[in-house]
Amino acid sequence: ATVIETEKSKAPLDKILGLNSFDMESILDYHPDFFDTQEDQKHNLELVSSVGIEFKGQLHAQWFNMFMMDLLRERAADLYRTKGLLSFHGQGDTKFVFQGVHEQINFGPAKQPWGKDEERVNKFVFIGKDLNRQELTKSLMECLYKEEGQALEGATL
Repeated sequence: ATVIETEKSKAPLDKILGLNSFDMESILDYHPDFFDTQEDQKHNLELVSSVGIEFKGQLHAQWFNMFMMDLLRERAADLYRTKGLLSFHGQGDTKFVFQGVHEQINFGPAKQPWGKDEERVNKFVFIGKDLNRQELTKSLMECLYKEEGQALEGATL
C-alpha cells in the first residue's frame, strides 16, 4: 500500500480520487458474506443529546487539559462528537479550537486570533450519550484561570 502524507487531513486529491481502486465484485473474494443482511440493529436515540456551554474568561491550560484527559478516559465511548472555541490565560490573542470524535481530539490555534474588541467567550459542544449538563459545566468552570480573590462569572446553561 502507498503511504500518502497529510497535514491536518489535507491530502493531494489526485493521489486518492479517481483511482478506481474499489471493485464491488472483488470484495466477495475476501468477504463472501459482505452483502448478507444483518439483523436489524436498534439504537436507543433517546439517550443521545447535545450540550452547549459557553462562558467568559480565560482557561488555565493545564487544568483544561487534565479535565479533557479525565473526561476522555472515563467517557470516550459515550462522547460521539466534541468541539469548542477556547481562550487560554497567557496566550495573548491566540484563539484556540478543538474538535473530536470519541477519544480522537484535534486541538490547535484558530486561523484568526481574537479580535481587538471581540469578547473572549469559551464555547463547547458535546454530543453523546448520558451527558450531564450541570456536571460538564461545573467541571469546565473549574478550569478557569483565577487571580487571587477573583469571583467566577456564571455560565450559560
